Amino acid sequence: MTKKILLSSVVVVAAAAVVVGATTAFFSDTETSTGNTFTAGAIDLQIDNDSYYSALDGLVSSGTSWIQKDLEDGDWFFNFSDLKPGDWGEDTISLHVNNNDAYACVDVRLDSNDDVSSTEPELEDGDVHVDDNPEGELANRVNFIWWVDDGDNVWEDDEQLLPAGPLGNLNVGQVATVALAEPNNGGIFGGALTGNQTYYIGKAWCFGGFNEDWLDDPPAQDDGEDADRSPITHPVVCDGSGEDNQTQTDSLSATISFYAEQARNNDGFECSAHLGNQLD
Repeated sequence: MTKKILLSSVVVVAAAAVVVGATTAFFSDTETSTGNTFTAGAIDLQIDNDSYYSALDGLVSSGTSWIQKDLEDGDWFFNFSDLKPGDWGEDTISLHVNNNDAYACVDVRLDSNDDVSSTEPELEDGDVHVDDNPEGELANRVNFIWWVDDGDNVWEDDEQLLPAGPLGNLNVGQVATVALAEPNNGGIFGGALTGNQTYYIGKAWCFGGFNEDWLDDPPAQDDGEDADRSPITHPVVCDGSGEDNQTQTDSLSATISFYAEQARNNDGFECSAHLGNQLD
């Protein structure tokens, strides 16, 4: 009898343990997503410059060339100290936006246009030196043309020539803004710059006047077939014969600034709204 009672007690305790255990054994499943992150994109505009200058000993690659980089003090698109009428230069500026599509503008500000001094030849040719406002003539005599280039530093017949002229079209301190890329296929590149793609702007300057025949009949587009094509083989034609002595010792300086802003979610972007902001 005692053994039966003990056995029954064990069965009851075991059954109770099963019942207790069963109350916590619901069907279940767990799914876990790890590593959820947000990482902001980047807009990094970098510039490089391939420059040529018609020095006295022939056309040379200019010291104002540099490889793709963020611009720093001393990165000049032009820095020439002994100009003569008929001198000219050419450089092709390339734009790189890493890593996202972007709209872009360029600001050009005339910082100075100084007479510096009035030499005897200047005065004999009619230069008037005013001590309290010595404005020079050089900014009106160095002419510029700009175009959308294919990267060979040569303006060709199917490349878009942009509005240009002498920097003297600006007053000292005045800024001119050119839309490079704007919404709705705007700007000279016709819409946003594609991230990680290279875009080229050609620039030529002439101390004097560009030859009209050269302007009217530039070289034909070579589609990259001529590996030697450059301003050495296809030079800018500059005529300085119309210049006199009034520009002697004159100097000018300018600031050129490029600006890029994200294209996505930015359909209202306008370069005019950012006029000169990056030059402040």
